Amino acid sequence: MEQPMTDDPAIAGVAGMPADTPAGTHAPVQSRQRMRDGTELLLRTWQPDPARFAEPLGSVLLVHGLAEHAGRYQHVADVLCGLGLRVRAHDLRGHGASGGARMVADHQDAYLDDLAEIYDAAVPGWNELPILLGHSMGGMIAARFATARVRPVRALVLSSPALALRLSGPMLALHRVLLALAPRLRVPNPIDARLLSHDPAVVAAYRSDPLVQTTITASVLESFIRGMAQAQADAALLEAPMLMLVGGADRVVDPAGSRSFFDHAPPELREQVWFEHGYHEIFNEAQPLRGEVFAALTGWLQRHLQQQGH
Repeated sequence: MEQPMTDDPAIAGVAGMPADTPAGTHAPVQSRQRMRDGTELLLRTWQPDPARFAEPLGSVLLVHGLAEHAGRYQHVADVLCGLGLRVRAHDLRGHGASGGARMVADHQDAYLDDLAEIYDAAVPGWNELPILLGHSMGGMIAARFATARVRPVRALVLSSPALALRLSGPMLALHRVLLALAPRLRVPNPIDARLLSHDPAVVAAYRSDPLVQTTITASVLESFIRGMAQAQADAALLEAPMLMLVGGADRVVDPAGSRSFFDHAPPELREQVWFEHGYHEIFNEAQPLRGEVFAALTGWLQRHLQQQGH
């Protein structure tokens, strides 16, 4: 059940925005939705300017990546709202300002099930299929959601999706031990913030963001490993148009996973833009690359909105 709430200054205007991104012109409405297991997730919903768009031209469900939160996507929501799209994003369970044990996935499809519940609460009121946009781990979740046909989607956009990881033999051995003995034990998150973006201001903001998690558990990593494998196996089952935006210099996830998923997706549905020098957070990259990424995103969305009657 979705419960409206007033803006919380502790989570409004959080750190993590690129330094040259102006304050968002589309302020989100925050609410909470209770999942079936009682966990409450924080939702943010952005609406396009009603003076420009009497009705939204479409809807986007946005899924953020590992250890971060949806508040870091204000600038992405501003761009999407500028196209006439409404946007809803949630902090994953155990992340950001959502409930749940920090960085714990109680079962392999916990994040997938939450997305289905959020979809089911939103779509009847929107009365249209949403575009699904996922970054990193959120990209893996979105890819799984679409290829497993959990619910129908209008289109799929994947940003640096986590569809392959570089895991050494010793790292995998340690993971198996922790998974067997202490799956909920929090250990330091191995993500190096310097590898997220070429923009030092983004790196500094990420490091100082109190809502960014600094730990990980074997349960979350296991959901990664199994989810990536299943998404790759199901790539041919994709039914919606798909855009993949990939940083070729990504060292947080292995971009080879994007190539493999793309190669096995239906050719008539797939499009990929490869940014050879891009780091992992391509929406937060240094200029001019960031502008090129958003140009590719908006151009593709505009074409598909026009083809589908908007």
